[in-house]
Amino acid sequence: MKEHNVRAEELRNAVPVTSNCAQTVMRVYAKEIGLDENLAAAIGSNFGGGMKCGSTCGAITAGYMVLGAKGIESPAVLNEFRSRIAKKHDGFTDCADLLRANAARGGDKKTHCDNMIQEVIELIDELTESK
Repeated sequence: MKEHNVRAEELRNAVPVTSNCAQTVMRVYAKEIGLDENLAAAIGSNFGGGMKCGSTCGAITAGYMVLGAKGIESPAVLNEFRSRIAKKHDGFTDCADLLRANAARGGDKKTHCDNMIQEVIELIDELTESK
């Protein structure tokens, strides 16, 4: 498991959990993108829960922010990022749809969100390594 994934797991296993999905992704990459970890968490705070209204998954939106901060702005790469995630989740990228589909399969929310965070981190690392 890569260092980014390990750090995300540490953040999500803290009791109580104090980082939503977007905050976790942002905090994991904070130093690399030139941010203090607390500032990174503050930036991600309103993106969890699909911008707190069930819209695009916070892990995904944080992924876009991290990719941008790492200099990746290519529409083709960003489309690949989103489409690869959607492909794994029946075409869904909105938090409400992802959680609804997860619940229909009997999954719990925290495990689902933790998995989304891990998927996003793996994809960020893959896309930035190939840059």
